[in-house]
Amino acid sequence: MTFDRNKIYLGDRFSKIYTIVHYPSNVEMGWLGELVSNVGAIFSINIEPTDNAELIENLDSRIRDASGLAKLAKNESTRQLREMEVIEASEIISRMINNNEVVSYLTIYILVTAQEENDLNKKCKEVEREIRKQKLKLRPLTNYLLMDGYKAVAPFFTIQTELSEYFKRNILTSSFTGGFLFNTNTFIDPGGYYFGINQKGGIIIFNLWLKNSNRGNSNMVVVGSSGSGKSMAVKHLIYNEVPTSKILVIDPEDEYSYLCRELGGKVINCSGGTGGGILNPLQVRINREEEKGNNSLALHFQFLHTFFEILYPSLTEMEFATLEMLLEELYSNFNITKNTDITKLKNTDFPILEDLYFLIENKNKQEPREAYEKILSLIRPISIGQSSAIWNGHTNIDIDNQLTVFNTSSMHKFQIQYKRAQYYNIMSYSWDILSKDINEQTMLIADECHVLVDPNIVQTLEYVRNISKRARKYNSSIVVVTQSIEDFLNEKIKLYGQSLLANATYKMFFKCDGQDLKDVQETFNLTEKETKLIYNAKTGECLLSAGIRKIYAILYLDTQELEKIDRKFVKVQKYA
Repeated sequence: MTFDRNKIYLGDRFSKIYTIVHYPSNVEMGWLGELVSNVGAIFSINIEPTDNAELIENLDSRIRDASGLAKLAKNESTRQLREMEVIEASEIISRMINNNEVVSYLTIYILVTAQEENDLNKKCKEVEREIRKQKLKLRPLTNYLLMDGYKAVAPFFTIQTELSEYFKRNILTSSFTGGFLFNTNTFIDPGGYYFGINQKGGIIIFNLWLKNSNRGNSNMVVVGSSGSGKSMAVKHLIYNEVPTSKILVIDPEDEYSYLCRELGGKVINCSGGTGGGILNPLQVRINREEEKGNNSLALHFQFLHTFFEILYPSLTEMEFATLEMLLEELYSNFNITKNTDITKLKNTDFPILEDLYFLIENKNKQEPREAYEKILSLIRPISIGQSSAIWNGHTNIDIDNQLTVFNTSSMHKFQIQYKRAQYYNIMSYSWDILSKDINEQTMLIADECHVLVDPNIVQTLEYVRNISKRARKYNSSIVVVTQSIEDFLNEKIKLYGQSLLANATYKMFFKCDGQDLKDVQETFNLTEKETKLIYNAKTGECLLSAGIRKIYAILYLDTQELEKIDRKFVKVQKYA
């Protein structure tokens, strides 16, 4: 055995020893297990009980010293470090006194070994990266400390008391045991519900609304090929969230109608059929506080510009300007201006598309213009023509249920622009509902979200990205479900697509392959092992990611729930 400044040479192996010098109370469960499985690191952990009264006295002294040093600090970084010491020490004292918690001294050593020095360096970088992710602080042992460090890690040596004096740290015992350091097969969220099981049969308890340093919002992305089980997973999510959350679903494939009716929700046909629901695109949505400086009408004009751009990409800038002036005149005729309090208006106080059509028709009769003629010919089908049932009318929808499904499945016969425009219209209306009451948990599930994406109209994806960023403020969750993320990564819209996907704290990756799998791997920075798990996944199996935590999850639902969420299961039972 020989030593240099920071490495040990054990025969034909190279080794390096670290110690943890800062262990926060919110460390993720199973973090050491990741290093054992991925790096093969060896650990030595020592917990030494301490006298609470003596520790409180020491913490009081530490707070006084850190507070004084913070006031004398000459730079901002030093001041913040000292203030953080005060906060951590104060939290320990508070939990010791109020919760009668026990405090111990904790010492952790990590031994990394490899046969080649280059491999050792790679392993050490992976250890350091994992430690940083957990917001722990690491220090390599060097020089004269290396021998004692090796003795502390080796199974045939005893605890090195002198070394421990340097590196032991105060920790609440609950913080240490609550982390289950080596447990990578358990996923237990406080206040959660049964989600499924892991590969070893362990139960997964999931809470979409849990917030901590690694889980900043309740947004989710669900990706998987057709038949992989992603719709079943989303239905499972709805089934468990309905009792406590108001849920809106955009449903282009009629996936959720059966579940909605079984749970006592409301299915709204938004495809323009007889007796269907109408969301009047000319009804001004209410401006929430996050858009200070803009009135509701001005913001709605932004929505209308994108809505008509989706429908009629052939309109030029000058023709859009003409359309905007016509809309201004239309709203003025209905006594709606930038100073109007939109919250006091009823649905029937707003103009509808046929009002716009007849306004333009009359103006064209008085003063014929080419722009009027073009706009009239374009909007005729949706205002007084064959497709008028989709949008021409006052909004006749009430969101008075815990679960509402906007079914647009009958629109498959329409041109893609109509489907995209209606998707965008529903999403805008839904955000108006989600942002209404900050004290109510609300969810918007955008199934087959790739339908909305158009590389030539970046505003649609930008809008989804923006509401996903604001969702946390309104106690809301945006769930994006798609078969492929390829549409989100087009060079023209990649800025918004990647941001939308990355902003989601939660991801579910179901079976996919080919280019879809490659896109998922690169976008979400998955390891080769994780990528293989997704490639080999069976129906109902997925890689579940929650912040920095990942676990392989298997949907294993009971008969009662299956009867509620899947009509196919009911048919099988009936004829079995």
